[in-house]
Amino acid sequence: MMEKIGYTLLSVAAVCWLVVMVKGLVAVFPVGIIGLLTLAGIGLLLAKAVKDRVRNREDDHYSKTVER
Repeated sequence: MMEKIGYTLLSVAAVCWLVVMVKGLVAVFPVGIIGLLTLAGIGLLLAKAVKDRVRNREDDHYSKTVER
């Protein structure tokens, strides 16, 4: 229960931080494009990593069957 609350609070803080960052980059438009492109690239790579992890059956098998 406490862990879920912690993850929720961290997620809310991260989303708020991202919104503020995007607003700031839009405010300084000509130079801010570099930051927006960087954020978009990081977001795409993160989405790819999560998608690959979700689809990888081998990792699921080892995480369920290998003793710690």
